[in-house]
Amino acid sequence: MRREVKIQDVTIGSVANIKHKGSFKELKLTFERLEKWIKKHNLKSKGTYHCRFDSKYEDLSSNEIFFELAMPVKKLAKYKHFANIVQIPERDVISALYKGSYFNLPSVHRILADYARKNFLAPMDSPTEIYLNDPFEVKPSELLTEVQFTVLDFKSENLSYVPLVSEIERKLIKKQKMAFMEHYGLIEDVYKVRVDLIKWAEKHDIKVEGLHFKHYPSPEGIPPRGMAFKVGIPISTDIKEEEGIKIVEVPEHEVLTAIYKGPYINIPNITRMMVDYSFENDLEVLGFAEEIYLNSIFDVGCDELLTEVRMDVIDFNFDMNIKLEKEIERKTIKRHEIASVRQVGSFEKINKIKADLFNWVETNNIKTSGHHFLRFHNNPHSLSPETISYEIGIPLDSAAEDIIKVIDYTRHKILTTTHNGPISTLKDTHDFLKNYSIENGFTHLDLLVNTFLDKIPESHEDEVLILVGLPVKKV
Repeated sequence: MRREVKIQDVTIGSVANIKHKGSFKELKLTFERLEKWIKKHNLKSKGTYHCRFDSKYEDLSSNEIFFELAMPVKKLAKYKHFANIVQIPERDVISALYKGSYFNLPSVHRILADYARKNFLAPMDSPTEIYLNDPFEVKPSELLTEVQFTVLDFKSENLSYVPLVSEIERKLIKKQKMAFMEHYGLIEDVYKVRVDLIKWAEKHDIKVEGLHFKHYPSPEGIPPRGMAFKVGIPISTDIKEEEGIKIVEVPEHEVLTAIYKGPYINIPNITRMMVDYSFENDLEVLGFAEEIYLNSIFDVGCDELLTEVRMDVIDFNFDMNIKLEKEIERKTIKRHEIASVRQVGSFEKINKIKADLFNWVETNNIKTSGHHFLRFHNNPHSLSPETISYEIGIPLDSAAEDIIKVIDYTRHKILTTTHNGPISTLKDTHDFLKNYSIENGFTHLDLLVNTFLDKIPESHEDEVLILVGLPVKKV
């Protein structure tokens, strides 16, 4: 049978969304639950129900199908989805238990960082503070806090050293203005963002001597839709922000820096060399490495590429008088889900956000499985209060996957085709559309979307009419 494939733009919109794991027979019941929830929250539906299956599904007769159901809705002003629900994978952490005032927690962070250095462990994220009791119920001296760092083994003897054009050195970077383009997407998008920033600079007669690149990895890894990164250039003129361009004043700061000549594939090794250097010289690394591209892959061969790598650092020190409740330990945190609220700025709003989070959990009848926490997304020790990024959250039990929330979808392109027949053969249509996209130069951006055009199936043998869509971008 010859299938017709079309490409179309999907405009920005919101959907009421629920994830569920179970048998196909539960599909219709989950749809009915979603429909009741939409009515209860006074949302207006504006489209057709659709379903996405986990990309690993093979057998629709299984009782372990993971599916995601959604209905396009018109969000009303009074509706507010307060918290984000995120699944945290299993990971290794080093953990310290401290009893005392919150004012001493920065020193506890550094005690853990010192332990990591001495045990060849590399922190893979900023610290998390888990609050085991309430400052409104106990004295400051009785407050119990667990501090965690996600870590990986870091053995300097296994490090493959790469020849450098200039040796690693510590230097002061003066205060300067930077123009940034921020992006969330695939690593392939970096080149396009670089080109867009250069075009913007040329329009404003700004000389580009090097492009600054920084991405933000996390213990969750890079999701299918990509990663967060930014590309920037120093500027010396007063230019107003435009759509897609942020102007930021970067304060004076100290860095480790080195210049490398060669293909980009070796840059992770240079980053490790700089961390190794910081260990040997009693320096604390603040945040993730920055790469500065001094020439372009479009102008020179891979062996001639020049890259400066920088890492923000400060002298490493901590209060030696801080006493922990028990010895630092390394342990494995099992995979779990959290509900959290992200915030950028000072800590003044913490108590209100925490109260709102607890109220949201109670209102939505969500079961929690632990104490609330504060998780940093950058290093809080050397930043001004208005730039600290953190989230306040609470772990959820296994039922969290059934929580309904409203999600905003950005504009994107999809390939579509029609499936007309038993639901059990739907995978054949999925495979056809995936193969078509590859053969015609498209990259997948997300899971396939199945929009039910005539009825919601109750059995995997039901005959249905489904519009199958695959979010894509042209390579």
